[in-house]
Amino acid sequence: MSGSINQDVILQAIKELSSLDIENQNELKEMRLIVDSNTNELKVLHSTLESHTNKLNDLSETVKSNHEEVMERIDSVEENLSEKIRKVDAKVTILSNELLETKADVLRLQQAR
Repeated sequence: MSGSINQDVILQAIKELSSLDIENQNELKEMRLIVDSNTNELKVLHSTLESHTNKLNDLSETVKSNHEEVMERIDSVEENLSEKIRKVDAKVTILSNELLETKADVLRLQQAR
């Protein structure tokens, strides 16, 4: 009988181990599904991040280009304004000289009377 009991014990142990193995395999399948799902999510996130990075690089280039254009415009406007100021200054100088000459002429006429 002890041989029969040992066989029963061994069979019971094999059944329990088999059941545990099936449970472990099922858990492993679930974990693989979770890992696959997380991998897919990471791929999507990576793709989105890469897209945003490219957009940021494009925007950075646009800003740089716009900055250079604005600086060129500012330089151009500054040059134009400086030239106009020089012209106005020259005209004011001429007008001031003419005014002084006119005052001198008026003074001479008053003295001649």
